[in-house]
Amino acid sequence: MGAVEASTMDSERERTILIVEDEQSLAALHAHHLQDDYEARVAFTGGEALVELTSDIDLVLLDRRMPGMSGDELLDHIDDWESDCQVIMVTAVDPDLDIIDMPLAGYLTKPVSKEELLTAVEQAFLIDDYEELVSEYYETHKKYATLTAEFSPTEIDDERFDDLEGRIDELETEMNEILEQFPDDDLRDAFRGIHESE
Repeated sequence: MGAVEASTMDSERERTILIVEDEQSLAALHAHHLQDDYEARVAFTGGEALVELTSDIDLVLLDRRMPGMSGDELLDHIDDWESDCQVIMVTAVDPDLDIIDMPLAGYLTKPVSKEELLTAVEQAFLIDDYEELVSEYYETHKKYATLTAEFSPTEIDDERFDDLEGRIDELETEMNEILEQFPDDDLRDAFRGIHESE
């Protein structure tokens, strides 16, 4: 799909993206760009978006400047909702210092090419997948460290412990596979450095 291979973490479920854009032709164009890899839904106002924001929405592409409810206001609603969906701003408004406090997975300034859009979306999902794996990795590794500190190798002759070791290896492999898909070399190195330092 464009510049980046689709992540396989959620291969059993097509990911759903809500496009919130008051320019109907642009919303349709974004939906067309996404339709091969994702389920794309469209809302033309903030009010429509609130209706469409259900638990199966994985990511929102949000215009910042819209009549009525602005993108910033809608973002506050999404944040208050405490959902797991991510938000990428796709807007003609140049970024300002306000975005420091915004829970955003990305910020794209119009005009946005198909490649830019797909890369930003895929990168957001890759980071989300990676963070899930890291969370499971540390949880699993803590159990491993606790058991190895308590018992000698001969005392842990148990299939469940072998499975635990195997899962740690699997998680390390899966994390590295995701890192290799990151389109941004600096971002990939930064995530790898964080993981290796902890």
